[in-house]
Amino acid sequence: MAKILILVALLVNLHASSDYDKDIIVLDQSRDDKVKIVFSELMQNYEEEDSYAFFKLISEERFIQDYMTFSEAIDEDFRKYEIVTVDTWIDKITSDGVKRYLYVKWEKRYETNDGRTQLTQRGYSRFLFDEINGNYKLIELAGNHLWGNSLSEWKEEVPQIAGQEPDVIPLEKGLPDLTILANCPSGFGGAMPIDITITNIGDSATTSGSIYYGGSAFYSSFEYVGNLNPGQSILINKNGDCYNGNDVIVDPDNFIEEDDESNNEYTLN
Repeated sequence: MAKILILVALLVNLHASSDYDKDIIVLDQSRDDKVKIVFSELMQNYEEEDSYAFFKLISEERFIQDYMTFSEAIDEDFRKYEIVTVDTWIDKITSDGVKRYLYVKWEKRYETNDGRTQLTQRGYSRFLFDEINGNYKLIELAGNHLWGNSLSEWKEEVPQIAGQEPDVIPLEKGLPDLTILANCPSGFGGAMPIDITITNIGDSATTSGSIYYGGSAFYSSFEYVGNLNPGQSILINKNGDCYNGNDVIVDPDNFIEEDDESNNEYTLN
């Protein structure tokens, strides 16, 4: 009888131990899920450039790095860049008691606010979250600079991590942008010499297509000029009808894709 009672007690203890282990596993999974949700909300607020909502998920009191520098870095991102899209892939989550380390690979595409330059940046970052009053908040960021990369002071605060991949920033230059100006140095009249300046004010050369110019000042006939590098100009002197209201036009048929197609015409006055 005693042996039977001992066996029953052992079975009860094993069952209780198993339930306890299950509770621990479920608790850990719940903590991991909470951290994933907070990170997802941080990403959404960052892409929407909502600084207020973003920093509600960061502990000002427990943040290991300088909180003010980080907030300035985020604001600098929003001032300097237009966030196009950010893709993230959670690599792993590791536990440090209640705290959670979240490792993320990411790719961010954004452009300068003047719309002239597009960039792509890739990195591998580690985020440390801690539970504060029942809610997880970010308390440290390490690795490549997913957030706040445009502020140099913040870059100095972000430590490296093992296995970190280097930043890859392929610069996609903007399009060419042709402008044209004209001047009649000898006054107005027919068959007068006209000085014409064609300039490429864009970010890349006119490598595809040919540059033609013409307009009503030249009886709408067009002549080939050649390609121009960024910042390069060409000065042409050609006789034409130098009357008020006549125009000169570069790339009249839009053979060349440009940043701005509205500045290709100049009216003599």
